[in-house]
Amino acid sequence: MEAVGLPRTGQLWSFTVQNFQPKLPYRLTGSFQPYGVGYIDLGTVIVESRLVESSPDELSIGDTMHLSFVKAFEDEDGTEVLTFAFGREES
Repeated sequence: MEAVGLPRTGQLWSFTVQNFQPKLPYRLTGSFQPYGVGYIDLGTVIVESRLVESSPDELSIGDTMHLSFVKAFEDEDGTEVLTFAFGREES
């Protein structure tokens, strides 16, 4: 294995909205909220990612998507744990 640099911007290749809570080990803080999941074409590779937008009306295949970070959950000690996500607006 080797580290490979990837661009922070790509095109939305396909997407769906996760409307049900995933099974364990999914960690939930508060009540479940649907979230977008998509494939982002970064040119040399297509990656699966959580999406910032969660409404299908806000997304179109071919949209330019930008890498950002969003809160995944809070640890028991209150530490905010982040994950990456792609969204239409640059963050």
